[in-house]
Amino acid sequence: MDAVVSDCSPQKAGFRALIVEDQAPVRALLTRMVESRGYEVVACASAEEAMAAFAEAQPQLILVDWVLQGGEDGLVLSRRLRATEQGRYLTILMISGRDHPEDIALATEAGVNYFMAKPIEKNVLDIWLSVACRQIGESLRRREDDLALVKFQEELEENNRQLEEAVSRANQLAMEAEQAYIEINQIFKTVAGGILLIDKERNLLRCNESFLKMAGADREKARVGKCYEIFHSSACGTDACPLEKIKKGERRVESEIEKQAEDGSPLYYHVISSPFRGPAGDLIGIVEHIVDITERVKAEKALAESERRYRELSTVDELTKLYNKRYFNKQLLLEVARSKRYGTPLALMLMDIDNFKHHNDTYGHADGDRVLARLGKVIADALRTNDIPCRYGGEEFTIILPNTSGENAVVVAERIRARFANEVFFPRADEQVQKTVSIGVTEYRGDETEESFLERADHNMYQAKQGGKNRYVLK
Repeated sequence: MDAVVSDCSPQKAGFRALIVEDQAPVRALLTRMVESRGYEVVACASAEEAMAAFAEAQPQLILVDWVLQGGEDGLVLSRRLRATEQGRYLTILMISGRDHPEDIALATEAGVNYFMAKPIEKNVLDIWLSVACRQIGESLRRREDDLALVKFQEELEENNRQLEEAVSRANQLAMEAEQAYIEINQIFKTVAGGILLIDKERNLLRCNESFLKMAGADREKARVGKCYEIFHSSACGTDACPLEKIKKGERRVESEIEKQAEDGSPLYYHVISSPFRGPAGDLIGIVEHIVDITERVKAEKALAESERRYRELSTVDELTKLYNKRYFNKQLLLEVARSKRYGTPLALMLMDIDNFKHHNDTYGHADGDRVLARLGKVIADALRTNDIPCRYGGEEFTIILPNTSGENAVVVAERIRARFANEVFFPRADEQVQKTVSIGVTEYRGDETEESFLERADHNMYQAKQGGKNRYVLK
């Protein structure tokens, strides 16, 4: 599998990586590979060394082994790193010889973003480093947005405090009314984001220009309209309405709402609502502060998509869209164990495109890729949802068929063989070609290893080749 191409430059961005690996040769190998991608690297062997190096270097990327020197392993270290102030913005890869699904689940619970099994494969690490670089950038932007939001909330809380004090003084002390009015005006003019006063009948008593811009409304509309008419959200008219919650006694209501821009794109807002009371403490309405968090939400969604894409690239062959050999090896172990445990049948197919080398030599590798991709489509269309089709390597494909006997598997094999034999290729404008496959089919025997199971399928495929090709053999 080719590494993901990215214009992300860790060197230009000044990204740093911390490698925590107890085996010196593996630590040195990882250091070279990560430095070659432009990262500034710090490497160590134990959890305590890692925490000290983390505090000093402040890396954005962590590569950690499960087993470490000293008393703590990689899971404990990952939890400690996540517990730090910077931890929520880290990108963590765990590298381990333990790669069972339950191991990966434990790593995920400990705060690990990605999991890679030993031995280290350079192409898989290259994919991950490319994805990680983008994720680091998204995480840093998310951190900036979070810090800005915290600062904004602090400012809003301070402004709200000032506003409440100003309103209170205006109502209680007639002598200070003029000054209080000036202070209120200043707050409404200078506060970042939207600010508005809403009475208990949902009329807008006052709002600033930032809010009008968010709502796409003018002063006249704000004067005569209700709040739900001017800035409508999914909470309007429901128990989630901030005004309703504050009427029931809540002192502070925070919510996030989604709206649509004129072009149909989503907009996201963070809303803080507080009680607005008169001199006697009676509830007049609410004060709302609104900040646009669209960019932060987009960054979070982009980060989630980046993680999803990485997981897909780690298990799927890019050309054929079938699973890759790495995924096949893991699933074969799981399906053999399931067959042993429950006594259910399990079939396996191994197939090879006939005379594929001659086709490549004659028409070129680009046309050979088209043949491979077409076979991948034929295989995918011929299977059930629980069958597991994989590209085994080169022109070889394999299919794991759970709960399937050998006799039922040959029905699938013949379906694939016949459909592919009828496919027509045009490697040249004046020439058409049809290709065939030879298929080895076998059923799992409860007393054998996964290796012998696969070897028998390979032997049967070889027999199909020897028997004239374009056929299947079941033994």
